[in-house]
Amino acid sequence: MVNKAVKDNLFDKAVQITEEYLGPAGERFIRRQISTHLQIKPEALDAKNMPKLINWSTIAFALLTNSTEDLESFTQDLKSLAPNSN
Repeated sequence: MVNKAVKDNLFDKAVQITEEYLGPAGERFIRRQISTHLQIKPEALDAKNMPKLINWSTIAFALLTNSTEDLESFTQDLKSLAPNSN
């Protein structure tokens, strides 16, 4: 098993954040957001794609939780991956 601490590409970081909220389903969730809405391979994710990914992921995550606090935290965590992408 690969130690997540050594993973450093943007996709792996997004997966790590998403798994904090969705557990093992996190990778499938973020992979689906990327492939469906960005129409790129997940490994091709870069900072310029982050605003669109954050928007779609926030919408999808909102459908899965009633917690405004979790939704805001999830969104902020994703935004921290590409702070200059706005």
